[in-house]
Amino acid sequence: MSHRTPLVRRAMLLLSAAALPLATPGRTPLAAQQRSGTEEWVVSNHGRDAGRLVVRSTPDSVVARFIYTDRNRGGRVETRYRVAADGRILGAEQRAILPDGTAGDPLERIEVVGDSVRVTLGATAARVLSGDPARTLLVRSGTPYENAALARHLLARPDRSGSTVALGSARAEVVVDTTLTVGGKRQRARLVAVYRGTSPTPFAVWLDERGGLLSTGVEWFITVRPDVMALLPSFRTIELAWRDRSAEALARTVVTATAGSIAIVNGDLFDAEAGVLRPAQTVIVRGDRIVAVGASDAVPVPAGATVIDAKGKTLMPGMWDMHGHAQVASQSTLGMTQLANGLTTVRDLAADLDVAVSLRDRERAGKLAAPRLILAGFIEGPLAWAGPSEAVVKDEAEAIAWVDRYAALGYRQIKLYNVVHPDLVPVIAARARQHGMLLSGHIPRGMSIEAAVALGYDEIQHAAFFFSNFFPDSLYLPRMRAYSQVATAVAPHFDVYSAGMTRLLDVLKARGTAVDGTFNLWIGGGGAVVGAGGSSDQQRADSAYLHLIKRLYAHGIPLIAGTDNSSGSTFRRELEMYELAGIPAARVLQIATIDAARFIKDAKDYGSVSIGKVADILIVNGRPSERIADLSGIETVLRGGRRYDVPTLRAKVSGGRGPGGAEGDTHGHPHP
Repeated sequence: MSHRTPLVRRAMLLLSAAALPLATPGRTPLAAQQRSGTEEWVVSNHGRDAGRLVVRSTPDSVVARFIYTDRNRGGRVETRYRVAADGRILGAEQRAILPDGTAGDPLERIEVVGDSVRVTLGATAARVLSGDPARTLLVRSGTPYENAALARHLLARPDRSGSTVALGSARAEVVVDTTLTVGGKRQRARLVAVYRGTSPTPFAVWLDERGGLLSTGVEWFITVRPDVMALLPSFRTIELAWRDRSAEALARTVVTATAGSIAIVNGDLFDAEAGVLRPAQTVIVRGDRIVAVGASDAVPVPAGATVIDAKGKTLMPGMWDMHGHAQVASQSTLGMTQLANGLTTVRDLAADLDVAVSLRDRERAGKLAAPRLILAGFIEGPLAWAGPSEAVVKDEAEAIAWVDRYAALGYRQIKLYNVVHPDLVPVIAARARQHGMLLSGHIPRGMSIEAAVALGYDEIQHAAFFFSNFFPDSLYLPRMRAYSQVATAVAPHFDVYSAGMTRLLDVLKARGTAVDGTFNLWIGGGGAVVGAGGSSDQQRADSAYLHLIKRLYAHGIPLIAGTDNSSGSTFRRELEMYELAGIPAARVLQIATIDAARFIKDAKDYGSVSIGKVADILIVNGRPSERIADLSGIETVLRGGRRYDVPTLRAKVSGGRGPGGAEGDTHGHPHP
């Protein structure tokens, strides 16, 4: 999980711009008022100081430097703007901030050249002409300051919409315009939603009376003006209420109306419990439950039922992403993307408590278009490298209190993170066991997989730990080394069939420990996604991970299928890695359905298409029990008896662009 800078595509655009003001003539769009000086914002990680945004303005320039710590990594970027006397931007660039504090070479450069704008990203050149004079010159993937500048630019336009050289089209909407009191002073605050492109999910930014940045929106890391820190709870309450209303309204537009019972007829049913395909079956759904399953010539269709003819298609249970991360947007486009990818249950392994509980409860009440959510409570230690969570514990009393709090809210599991002190692991394990909760997690700093399992882990997150496990990280070193970086370095040269690995697998087998490998992150260079960088020999690294899957499966160690992203867009890739490692497709589907339900102890109601179970059902145009790639043919999803047609979901996610819209992770948040 990392707040990462997106990969910069190499291109050069030449765009016409006879006049390119970002706001009204005579004003710079970057400073809320054209004045020299330095302004500073705090980056807050759940109330803990994580960094700074510092903006220095002169009459002809604005420089925004953004540095924050996110575990043993974080954001380090600087954006620079040259400004004309009348407020027009003449040029801009983005640079990475190096470890010594200096700025590196430009990652992106924008220059006004005569009546054109030249945008450079990398070395490969291409040219596009445009005559739109209203385009902004903001860099992409910049700092929170760019968010405020874009909002100001859009609000200054008559229709509150416009376009940018680097970010495409955008429009703004003032959601709330209010006055709050902080430190005895009244503060005007406007919550502005900025929609980019055709996405129905905006980013949010709070602006002051001058249009300056008060705070970014509800995120794990919030950039806020220091004097209004006390307003963050009010900002959060207002923004969550707006997002909740918007998501529920959006959900009503994508559910397909049905009348009476639902009868899915003539489909070939994948029996997840037996692992076989049963031809020509009919499934009857009444409300949220399956009331009949059997041969189509033997199961009558109820009068007045909504009939779905699935002849030539596969019926199968909805799939489970066992490593998700709920975000505020998980109730809108992210949840719809998960449904479109066939996911009807997602286990959350790190989310803000208020967001997670709200999403879980409102989805089960039928108010959201999203998968069912199973919650695992995140617990971290108090060091400087603590992850983004309010659940930070320093002693036994705090650890027990957090386990109790999670249990009282209906959480099913506890997940430990990187810098929980090893002494607290057995305490947390014992308390979790008292509540009937599972225990899993990263391997805390200073521990091994074997030690974690001996102290009570039921499950290990991330296959990379199987490589970093043999290169211990001391509690006493003055810096934290990322397990992902170690794994990326050693995987290409590691013997997965070594005696040490065999002993480790024997321990897991003896203890019945499961492995949530998130292999989609590591195979094919995915380590870069979580801040590890690409392997020097990716082909050999991929081979090592594939052989690890093969060994885990052959050893009889339960495999748990998860993506570690917020949209589930790489779930099919995760399953394809299992198939590529030699696991039969039908068995892979069992891992993604009934095995997950059994692990969570939900198989009585979920995991297969069986009488009495909740109607979480997929209709697939293909044979995924023979070829996992055929999961690309998912056409219809039933979640708790509510019907969603995948083309409708994808079109809504993409803003009407069509079926491709549900592909790709649409959220920029990190993955714990």
